[in-house]
Amino acid sequence: MIRYIKESEISELTQALIKQPTVNPPGDTNQCAQIITDYFHKNGIEADILQCKNGIANVVAKYKGTQSGKTLLLNGHMDVVVPGEDWTVDPFGGEIRDGQIYGRGTCDMKSGIAAMMAAMVGFKRSKKKFNGEIILMAVGDEETGSQYGTRYLLEQKIGLQADFAIVTEPTDLKLELGNRGLRWIDLSITGKACHAGRPHVGINAIEHGARLIDAIRTFKPQIRNDKFEPPVPSLSVTQISGGSQANVIPNKCRITLDRRMLPGETTETVMSEISHIIKSAALSSVTIDIEMRPGFWDPYLISESEPIVQVLKNSCKKITGKNPLIGTKPACTDGSHLFHMGKIPTLLFGPGLPALSHQVDEHVPLQNIYLATDILIDAFEVLLR
Repeated sequence: MIRYIKESEISELTQALIKQPTVNPPGDTNQCAQIITDYFHKNGIEADILQCKNGIANVVAKYKGTQSGKTLLLNGHMDVVVPGEDWTVDPFGGEIRDGQIYGRGTCDMKSGIAAMMAAMVGFKRSKKKFNGEIILMAVGDEETGSQYGTRYLLEQKIGLQADFAIVTEPTDLKLELGNRGLRWIDLSITGKACHAGRPHVGINAIEHGARLIDAIRTFKPQIRNDKFEPPVPSLSVTQISGGSQANVIPNKCRITLDRRMLPGETTETVMSEISHIIKSAALSSVTIDIEMRPGFWDPYLISESEPIVQVLKNSCKKITGKNPLIGTKPACTDGSHLFHMGKIPTLLFGPGLPALSHQVDEHVPLQNIYLATDILIDAFEVLLR
């Protein structure tokens, strides 16, 4: 049973967030941000909207204790991926059926935002004295790199003083101690165009791209960490384009790589590896330009002995009656930026179901949201004594 806040209030809050189509791109989070700030203002909590790019709004809410002490940072993103087709419900309807709430972003991660908002308000309603401060960030732009969301707020020195952080990404109430990193790399191959009736006169960029892909498939990871699943890095070809029309030998081919990283790997090691693969393909008759996209996430991993982990572990046991599973996330989160830019021990914990993120008919058990709220309230009491 939720203390200090009704289950109906939490479900209605979650519905209100889901009904805002914050699809990224374009990533307009203005209306969703307004709902969040209105909710906090109604409950006597300071909240402001900040943005450095038109349309991408971020909310920062703060609740201070009676004395100085530790600072806890809560983080979640409002933007969602495109819904796609074949839904059996309105992806922005927030329909509740058989104890589940449906909609794009329910898992990733508006249920997590609702839980941390409800926990913050519920903790205030408890009227319990505490030391320190809770700072909540509800951000935009996470799905496309975080440049105008979490990274922007950290660059403004918001939350940098935090002693620990929780990102309410979908973990199904599991404690996740970090995530893999990511670099997106574009390879642009330039050959020579000619009439397709005389192909020997030109240099086919697409054919050379195919040879390069064969070389990429020989990639063998040089690092392993069994705390992650999968425990090795990956290098995947995720996009390819080229050619202008059917009767012209193409002089351009563009290949996009998705490189997932483990702690210990850096931009420099990844780029060196890509350069080595290109050299091994021996494509001397074409030029190949390498460009890393600006959006990125670094891998990170915190110790299970960190106070934020131990407190959440105990709160989960207290509220659910069982020890939570502990692991890591194969995808990327803004936990990377909190850890590397802010030097903040950051835990991933939320009500969403990871397997349903970005899926058709995405949904979350309402009970998970209620439990996450209660667990967070309990953790606040311990972390901010």
